[in-house]
Amino acid sequence: MTTREQTDLATTPFKWRKFVTSLLIGGFAGFLAAFGFMQLADGDTLGKLDASREIAALMGIIYLLTGVAVGIGAVSPGVGARFLNVEDADELREQRKLLGLSSLGMVALGGVLVILALAAPVGPFAREIVLAAIIALIAFSAFTSARQARLTDELMKAVSRESTSFAFYLLFLVGGGWAVLAHLGYVAGPAMLDWVTLFAGVMLVSTFWVCGRRGMLWPR
Repeated sequence: MTTREQTDLATTPFKWRKFVTSLLIGGFAGFLAAFGFMQLADGDTLGKLDASREIAALMGIIYLLTGVAVGIGAVSPGVGARFLNVEDADELREQRKLLGLSSLGMVALGGVLVILALAAPVGPFAREIVLAAIIALIAFSAFTSARQARLTDELMKAVSRESTSFAFYLLFLVGGGWAVLAHLGYVAGPAMLDWVTLFAGVMLVSTFWVCGRRGMLWPR
């Protein structure tokens, strides 16, 4: 962040009302979605899911909710401006196409995690159907990412590069550390699904970290 950006950030009043509103909406939506899923999981409606599957599904729900929130902003800028971190509805209108693609990509990746968590033999979805759905969703996500790259400005490209780089080091630290401890017999080793969940999780964490360092999470 430049000195000018730091000065602007320091002199910008903190918008408590919008901050609290966003926090409450996000927290309430996340709680309802997670609670509903866990009720289904505990009731054996989705099969006897183990911890790896439950965590993967919950991570997928985070992606789904994030994608839906961004999608609301793209479809209805006036509504989205009330809880998304933007200056006003006009900012959402200007970025409508980019936000729409981002929303679809996030939903697709969230769907991958949820479907994987519900795959047979434990879950209700046949492996063949899951594999076909995942291939389609990943291909669709890659398509939206390629389209986004054409619309992204230099700032967001820099954020993307920094986030990806930080995610690699974070994955090496967390995933590598877990694998080392498992190899030495101190903990149980990660399941294959745990690695997929970890990939998705560290990308979210690294993105929030980089955006936070640049002051982009400050309520506007």
